[in-house]
Amino acid sequence: MIARRHLVLASVLGVVAVAAIAFLSNSSSPKSVALAARQHAMELLGARIAKLRPECKVLVLSNPFTKDSSYLNEKNQYERASLRGLRKGLGGRSSVMVVFPEIRPEYFSNPQSVFIPPDSRTPLSFLMRPESVDQLAEAHPDYRVIVSLIGLPSEVDKLKIWSENDPRAFALLLPDLRLLGPPAKAVEAFQRGKLLAAVTEDSFQSADPLIITRDNVVEVLQRQPKALGY
Repeated sequence: MIARRHLVLASVLGVVAVAAIAFLSNSSSPKSVALAARQHAMELLGARIAKLRPECKVLVLSNPFTKDSSYLNEKNQYERASLRGLRKGLGGRSSVMVVFPEIRPEYFSNPQSVFIPPDSRTPLSFLMRPESVDQLAEAHPDYRVIVSLIGLPSEVDKLKIWSENDPRAFALLLPDLRLLGPPAKAVEAFQRGKLLAAVTEDSFQSADPLIITRDNVVEVLQRQPKALGY
């Protein structure tokens, strides 16, 4: 009887050991590292937003293609990591509302009709219907900071929320600001407050992502323009 109990105990411990090894292996996998990096980047962005706009309400533009995808879908995992980091960085005093811009209807009937620059890191900038972003902002007027996980919409300069009189500002993950025009246009967007902050990779050090605001945008464009997509 005692021998049988030892055998059962050994089997249980063996299962636990295998599970622990699997967990440790998964936690250090390239995908796990990338998800942790995404969460950390968004936490830093959230903290900067909280500093610049204390207790603000934040509207998050999320990937529309994740709405109908499974929980374990890779896009969904990155979106959840982004939101966890953002909420943690913002703290408990900022409410967050997640919304999904519409995709251009012509994309579904003829995907080739929508041109996406092959080197763009925000392809959804070109797939989302710009007017839907205006509509989402108008439906949530108290949310004065718009955090986009999918880039700025193309033709953003034609939207109501991009006008001088609109109080809302954008904060961006991995921005590609070439759609605004030359670098001077990006600087102008930061200086007039339409772009509040952005987070991207830092080419000069890998310990932390790079946070870009109006205070350092000129320096960033001079030293590492690729950080903003140029």
